[in-house]
Amino acid sequence: MNAPCRLGLATLGLLLALGTAWSQNSGRVEAECKEWVDKKGYSVDYIELRTGKRQEGMAREWRGNVELGEVQPGDVVMEWLKAGNGQRAEFVEEIKRDAAGKPTAVRVSEWNLGKMVNERCHVTEDFGRLSKPRWIAMDLVLRVWRPSLLLP
Repeated sequence: MNAPCRLGLATLGLLLALGTAWSQNSGRVEAECKEWVDKKGYSVDYIELRTGKRQEGMAREWRGNVELGEVQPGDVVMEWLKAGNGQRAEFVEEIKRDAAGKPTAVRVSEWNLGKMVNERCHVTEDFGRLSKPRWIAMDLVLRVWRPSLLLP
């Protein structure tokens, strides 16, 4: 077997091993966090309560179906958690626009925003409780989902 083939096989083996380790670790975290998921206090649970709709999985897996510049009250926005290793879903209450009508910030309501009490499971001291509405700059918004529209 030539050197490029051996290198390719070694790389493939390493990727498979890393994938297996990640999958096993993910499974442990999932089992560890099941009690929290069952309590329904995450930001995605609040979105389901407000809109009557929910996408599969947690906010990181949720898709958008509206361009950022088209955001309106009643939409859902996703942004990174402060730690950068997860995302949160927030309900849009109000839009702040510039002179040209372009959205510059959204005022959102949400659950589970506060001091982290279980970092691994992304649980805060406000798990299942409504946080004080806050403004988010549009440059922090990752995606917009309008529950009244179909997902692509």
